[in-house]
Parts: sequence; structure tokens; C-alpha cells
Amino acid sequence: MKLTILFLLIFSPTLLLAQLYISPSEHSDSYLYARDRLIYVEKEINLYKNDKAETEASLYLRKSAQLLQGDKTGNLNKGDGLLSVYQRGTSNAFDYNYWGLPVLVIGEKGQLNDYLYDLLSNTDSRKAKLISALDGSSSPLSISNRWIYTYAGSNYSNWQYLGDHFDLLPGEGFSMKGVNGNNSSLIESETINPGSSQLYDYRGTPNDGIISLPIKIDQILLLGNPYPSALDLDRFLFDNTASTGIAYFWDSKKDGNTHYVSEYEGGYGIYSPGTGIYLPPVFKKGFSNEITGETGRIYPRSKMPIAQGFMVIGKKDGEIIFQNSQRIYQKEKPEVSVFKSSESDIQSFILNIEMDSTYIRQLALAFRNDSTVDEDHAMDARNMDSNLDDFSWIIDNEAFLINVRPKLDEELIPLNIKLSKASTINFSISNISNFDPDRIFIYDSKDDLYFGIKTGSLKINLVEGDYKDRFFVSFIEKLPTEDTQHDEPARDETPENSGFEKKPPIVLLNTIDIFQNNLQEQLEIKILYDTELSNIKIYDLNAKLFLNHNFKAKEKEFNFSTGNLSNALYIVKVKTTDNKELTKKIGVKH
Repeated sequence: MKLTILFLLIFSPTLLLAQLYISPSEHSDSYLYARDRLIYVEKEINLYKNDKAETEASLYLRKSAQLLQGDKTGNLNKGDGLLSVYQRGTSNAFDYNYWGLPVLVIGEKGQLNDYLYDLLSNTDSRKAKLISALDGSSSPLSISNRWIYTYAGSNYSNWQYLGDHFDLLPGEGFSMKGVNGNNSSLIESETINPGSSQLYDYRGTPNDGIISLPIKIDQILLLGNPYPSALDLDRFLFDNTASTGIAYFWDSKKDGNTHYVSEYEGGYGIYSPGTGIYLPPVFKKGFSNEITGETGRIYPRSKMPIAQGFMVIGKKDGEIIFQNSQRIYQKEKPEVSVFKSSESDIQSFILNIEMDSTYIRQLALAFRNDSTVDEDHAMDARNMDSNLDDFSWIIDNEAFLINVRPKLDEELIPLNIKLSKASTINFSISNISNFDPDRIFIYDSKDDLYFGIKTGSLKINLVEGDYKDRFFVSFIEKLPTEDTQHDEPARDETPENSGFEKKPPIVLLNTIDIFQNNLQEQLEIKILYDTELSNIKIYDLNAKLFLNHNFKAKEKEFNFSTGNLSNALYIVKVKTTDNKELTKKIGVKH
């Protein structure tokens, strides 16, 4: 039995079966060992435990091997045999991973180590130890039971302890801290734990079929991928209309060193399937809402690996549904430094808002014809973390970090800025995808000024307070030709008492215009509103200073010869007498 199955797997990337039955014979153990392969079983799986401890499991999934099953309403898999599948944690004894169980919890008095094992060889594992000490350790695998929780609610008190009685329902997620130390043993050419990266063996009856969990409006649920295969997260989120359709992922400072909640540094990253955008969290410390200055890492999120945990928010009372049609065969991908985690033709860009040079909040703006200006399922993403100093889009008077709208040239899109103290704020743009607007502006309604930031940044000083109706983002897809431009921007002619507000003017040029004229070999700077130049600096990309010019007279224009500069990119910083600072990247080419 064993040799026949191994022979099939060597020559076939996929094993297709109507049913799967694995049971030891009178004379030998039987098991299926799948390496880097897909096993598809249309109906049920019957597994029966082997006699020898080193080959106790019946079905081994190794090196990205995964199991898919055909659509059915319930889990028909049975037997006392075990599926064995590996997954790697990425935290030490002080940091949390959020998990799901790809196997079925049986009974109400079990513990986590009934399903989580310590690797000994390719086929042999022993139950992990559950300890009451604060710190877990790698060899032998010892997991602290103090940090095993699940969550359903809206505040911190809703964390439910699972450390002693692990009665998790299929689809529910759980938190667990990692382990200290390392284990240099190799399994399938992988080190079990090279340090803060433990390989775990999940064992049990594989989950299958429709899995449902109740959810209430505004309730936050900790979920986990319940299947021994990857999950199409996009499809799952679009399917589950009782949720907002957005997934939230815990991330924390690497190599933490405290168990005090007040000292934890972390936050929740956000994934929107309607945009394919994942925004990493801004880390804060414990309950204090104190921003630490660090941000999380960027991960591909559209395909969820085995046992990955995540959170969703209820949009209405209903059910969260996992089903086999959401399962896919997808090998895990390494960390990637891109915002888009899937191929997409969605037009979007990232607005970076930096505070006091200490941290940056990233906001995503995306455009879809089938979206609205209100909250759209699986598109707009609420901000789940509340910070004393923060920045967000405003939708229905609520804070959002991903905003999806129909694309409307020259529209004013409101921002919310919340400051607990006087601060310096810097706006800039990154990751423009699938379109190329001529200008992107920050509009300051207090001064009725537009500042172009597509290739540069705007720095302003603000006092403490909440700014809900002052700053807006706008863009112009294509500037009018010269014969259609005017010295003064045109305003909409709206009849009196028409019931519509007049649309604010769009400035068709930067209020501070910075232009590198390579034909004339000069940098040209103009101020297009009621202020004057204060200072100009020019740097190369290595921060070498080429110009530092202070203005004594009231000047609104300045030309600087660039004939002596090498062909290269340079950074221009312009300050004005009203304390505005605009930064722009220019290219000198002779």
C-alpha cells in the first residue's frame, strides 16, 4: 500500500480520488506520504491509526502538499487515524501568532496539545508539552498555556481563555505565543526552529465541508483557516456579506521581550479584496495608544495559508460561512514589499501622512465603477485601531484606512486628522497603480489652497485638535491644454436656490510651481498665491547640498541655473513665508 502510493505521487503532481481509505493491514502500517503535491478527494476520507508510534498518522502532507475535497454540506471524514500537516510560526515566547485549526476538535475536555505536536522525524511526532510557565521553549516543544485565547466581541474583556479547555469550534481562531530557543534538526530539509520560527505539526481528523459561525453587527470575530489547504481569501470575504468583507491581521514588533500588555508593540494590518491592497499596521504600545514609530511588514494576503488566523467585523447579524468552494491549492509565497497582494487592474494610490518624522500612516484610495461614496462590502476598510494621533478617510462620519469610490476627476475627498499636540505633518504619494493622473493635490480649505504632491511632498505645522473639514485629497487626470486654461480657476455656475452647493475651485497649477526646464537648463519656481519665497534647498539623492538660498526681499519667482549639475535626480525643498514647505523630485538632463 505505502509503496504503491509513493510511486503514484512521484510521477503525478495531483492525486485524484473519489474516496480515500487508509488502514493498517495485519502485517504492516499503511500511510500516504505526499510531498509538494495536491491530493483531491471528491467524497469522504476514512483514516485509521497505525500501530507503530513513528508512523502513527495515516496521511502526511509535506513540503507544500495540500488536501482539497469536493463540495458537501458537512464533514463526512471519519476514523481514529490522523492527518499530519506542518505550519511554521513566526514569533518568540513573547509574541503572538493568530492561528486556525485544520483538524477537528473532538470532545469538550481536550487541550491544544491533543492537536499540536512536536516534530521528531518526517513521520514521527509527539504531543507538545503544555506548561504554566510564562515562556515556551523549542526543544522539547513546550507551549505556555497562559496565552491561548479566542475572541468574539468588541472590547478587550471579550478575549476568552482556552488554555485549560480547548473546545474550539471549526473556523474559530486562537492566539498563541511562540517559543524561545531553537531546534536545529532537519525535517524535509527545513530546520525545525532556527530561532523565533517554530515548525509545528497539526494532527487530527481533517476539517471538510460547510463550516458556519454566528456573527453580530459590529462584532469582531477571530477566525482561522479551518482546512488543510490554502483558502481563497478574496472569495471568502466577498461571499460573507454578514461581515464588512475586510480581513484584519495581527502584527507586532519583531523579537519582543515583554509579557506586560502595556508594553506590547503591535497593531492590525488591513486587507481589502476589492482592491487587492494590504496596509500594514502602525504599531502602538498596549492600551496607551502611544505610537511607537514602527510599522508592520507587508505580506501577500489574497491567498491564506493553512492555519492562518485573522479577524473580521460584523456588518449585520448573520453567519460566517467557510465552504470547500473557497479552498484552493496555493503554495505559500515569501514576504513581498508591494501593497498589491494580487494581480489587479484597480486604479489606486497610497497617501502617506507622516507625523513629526516619527511615524507614517498609509491610506489607500482606489477607484471602482461599481463602488459608491458610502461603505462598500469587501472594498472600504474601517480603522480598527484608535490612536491619540491618527489620520484617516471619512466615510459616513467614521474612520477608514482604505477608501474605494467611483473615479471622479476634481472631486474633493475628505481627510480626518486627529492631533493630541502641535505637530508637523508631511503629505506624500506612493504606489500609483494602473493610472497616471497629471496632478494629485492636498486641498487646504482654510486657506483655499491646493498643493501638488504627486512627485513631492507638502509639510505643514498644525496645532492640537481634530481637523475633519479642512484637508481634502483631489486629483486631475489630465490637465487642460493651454488654450483652455485661465489665469483664475473657473467656478461652477450653480443657480441660486438650486439645492446644490457650489463646487470649490480646482487650481490647475500647483500653488507652488516647481519645474525643471531642461531646454533652458534652469530650475523655475513660482508662488501662485499670496505669500513669498523664504528658502530654497537642492540636494542630490545622497543628501549632498547644492543650493541653500534664503530670500530677504519679497520674491514670488526664482530661477536657478542647472547647467553645472550632472544628469541625475535631485530633491528641491521650497519654504514660504507662511510656513508651508513643498518638496519635489526633479530630473536634470542636458
